[in-house]
Amino acid sequence: MLKRNKILITLLLISTVIGLLLYYIFGQEYRYAKKYANQLFDYPLPEKTEVIEKDFEYGVLYGGGPSGSGGYPTVAAYVKFSSELSEEEIFKHYNNNEFEIYFEGDETIEKNSEGKIWYEGKKSTRENLSDKSNKEHPIQFIIQSRTEFSYPFFIDFY
Repeated sequence: MLKRNKILITLLLISTVIGLLLYYIFGQEYRYAKKYANQLFDYPLPEKTEVIEKDFEYGVLYGGGPSGSGGYPTVAAYVKFSSELSEEEIFKHYNNNEFEIYFEGDETIEKNSEGKIWYEGKKSTRENLSDKSNKEHPIQFIIQSRTEFSYPFFIDFY
């Protein structure tokens, strides 16, 4: 009976270690994608601005990629905001990084065959921005970050 319990405990420990190892290996893509998405999510908010929605998606052959995915996973993180600031003030706040800025009506939602979404459209530039405050009627806009990434144990099947 004691020998049987030792064998069961040993098998349980081995199974647990193998399970944790598999979780670590196959969960890496999500963890790395989340790390990249958090670079956008943790970016400080400008004043008089609130978050409406935020999310991220990732995958291979997804998101249009900054230069096509080339078989690497792409993460597309976005945040929808409402703000009383002018378009110019918003642009100044977010343009220092390589974020894509889409003001309301300038974006289109793209969707792949798996239902994952990202945004495309007319990216804002300094020339086409209003300097008018939106205190009376807050505007909505989207900040998106797309990047290709890799991680240990990445295997390219494409």
